[in-house]
Amino acid sequence: MIYASAPGKVNLFFEVGAAREDGYHSVLSLYQSLAIRQTVGVEPADNWQVETTGNLPQQQLDLVPANEANLVVIAAKALAEYVDIASPQPMRFETHKEVPVAAGLAGGSADAAAALVALNEAWCLGLSAEQLSEVGAKVGSDVPFALLGGTAIGVDTGIELTSLPPLPKRQVVLVVSPFGLSTGSVFQKFDELFPEGDLHQTKTELAEAVASGTLRFGRNSLMPAALAMRPELADLVDQLQLPVMLSGSGPTLALITESAAEAESWAEKVETAGQFAIKTTTDSRGAALD
Repeated sequence: MIYASAPGKVNLFFEVGAAREDGYHSVLSLYQSLAIRQTVGVEPADNWQVETTGNLPQQQLDLVPANEANLVVIAAKALAEYVDIASPQPMRFETHKEVPVAAGLAGGSADAAAALVALNEAWCLGLSAEQLSEVGAKVGSDVPFALLGGTAIGVDTGIELTSLPPLPKRQVVLVVSPFGLSTGSVFQKFDELFPEGDLHQTKTELAEAVASGTLRFGRNSLMPAALAMRPELADLVDQLQLPVMLSGSGPTLALITESAAEAESWAEKVETAGQFAIKTTTDSRGAALD
């Protein structure tokens, strides 16, 4: 079996424009990869199969499709189409998850990215990173970043990426909600709340703020929509009284600090409140063979 892994991510900054004619939204995002990773193994099989394990509560793992609806299978079929393989060899996938499911942390996208890297090797395709990113963009808007990793600005739907110098390593505490949020439904709510969109900065302005160290992490245009859809999430934000930010479309809340002691204190407070916390760090690695 051939294995590859890819990172989860947080959005340190995320502005969203109004809905476009094609139904998508233009965004301006500062992506940051995390040390928690998804690992995917691939081997030939008689039919498409997905088996999932992980360092997550079983209720999280139970949310993962075991059939062809899983993004690893969707990625495999997209890859086969890209290289003109009409009838691709069905594969068995072993996925090991460290990134929470349906959480705004690109766990499914990391699965897809790892699957693309592993299949590129297993099928002896020899595709470049740029070519894999082209395939990944057809699977999901976060897949190209899961392939790239590090720190990057994303525009358009998030698939056009510009790598930035790595930020100093930071401690990250993830507050994992027991409920998921559909990305599509959060964007629909956003459209109700912000029919004109909420996109105010340019890519150049964001890059300059990152380079000068003046960017304040945490702005996310989707946070009002997520909190409106999940009042219990809004209640948790009020209860914690911590500098939380929403990652992606949520519902995961993230806390970022340079201090390991502060991160430990935050994690204890989250767990005292009866919530599941994951402690990790930022990381510069993208998808790669293991």
